[in-house]
Amino acid sequence: MTEKSEKKLKSKRHKLKHNTLITIGRVIKALGLYGEVKVESLSNISKRFKSIRKITLELKSGELIQFDVEYSKISGVNVILKLNGIDDRKEAEKLRGAYVNVTLDKVAPLDNNSYYIFDLEGLKVFDSGNKNIGIVKRVEQYPANDIIVVENENEEILIPAIKEFVVGVDIEAKKLTVNLPEGLPTYPKGC
Repeated sequence: MTEKSEKKLKSKRHKLKHNTLITIGRVIKALGLYGEVKVESLSNISKRFKSIRKITLELKSGELIQFDVEYSKISGVNVILKLNGIDDRKEAEKLRGAYVNVTLDKVAPLDNNSYYIFDLEGLKVFDSGNKNIGIVKRVEQYPANDIIVVENENEEILIPAIKEFVVGVDIEAKKLTVNLPEGLPTYPKGC
């Protein structure tokens, strides 16, 4: 990476480095005879692939390889990519299982009151009375709604990511404010 790409984004929203890789898809298989690959989109914004010109693949071995995208096509819920330098099925098949990544500056913008999981992970969580509850450990995705897993020294608390319970997000202050309902599931830490 160049020195320029090592600089942090000027955006106050993201505290990650400009060259931080964000995973947006996974190569399912080779397609056809001329090096195309079928990609499962790991976000709900499949259209993003239409404007992407460079990607970084993370192979199963952990090796990172950068590619120029010759073209992309939406195919149902999946995406077909033709990568520069991958010109036959045999080469494309070697990419099976690789994760498709873009740099932070290529991440699709979100609507207001929407956040990327990487924006939420690590935020300090407080209840509406400003009592510290813990830290966002991870966000689990389910069909009905996402679940924010908050961890403190004793337990994990599972909070549905809905407006009724999540009342404030301040990325800059690294703070998430929640309104905890009674009977919310908690689990001993490490279970």
